Amino acid sequence: MDKPPRARILIVDDEALIRMGLRAMLQDLGYEVAGEAADGHDAVAQAAALAPDLVIMDIKMPGMDGLEATRRIMAAHPTPIIVLTAYNQQSLVAEAADAGVLAYLMKPVREADLGPAIEVARARFAELAWLRRRPREDAAAGAPRIADATRRLSERYRLSEDEAAARLRQLAKTSGRTVAEVADAIVGLDEP
Repeated sequence: MDKPPRARILIVDDEALIRMGLRAMLQDLGYEVAGEAADGHDAVAQAAALAPDLVIMDIKMPGMDGLEATRRIMAAHPTPIIVLTAYNQQSLVAEAADAGVLAYLMKPVREADLGPAIEVARARFAELAWLRRRPREDAAAGAPRIADATRRLSERYRLSEDEAAARLRQLAKTSGRTVAEVADAIVGLDEP
């Protein structure tokens, strides 16, 4: 089986046995454990000092909980974060998503679930970073064409401006083209 690219991972859990088990699983999967933290305050400090490629964070910890630590890490040093919890409450899942979490694993974690969750979180994080950069690049390249294409999509499919702009970005992403190129194609479809 192919090993995933070596990523440096910070493990955050207040239970030493959980950290030890995660360390063993991560190493078996070919990842490097960059560090460990036992609470949210230490997690924020370690994330800043170590600049890990990913953080695996327990939600329920004494002092600063994992969701607050996640918010602080994402504000200071955006990093893909997977939360780990024994609690399967919809409100926690929603709060985790709002904090910037990219995956949610239930304890006890199985090695078979850990590798895919890490790779999905890393890919999703890269995609989100791409989406944040893309509008700035596209705006400079063809703002008038993009506005025209957005208006046409909005009228044709009865979408709000925001929905039409999101559809335009999605089309660009799935086609591997810039938003300006997709806008040109949409405008070109309507021209004789």
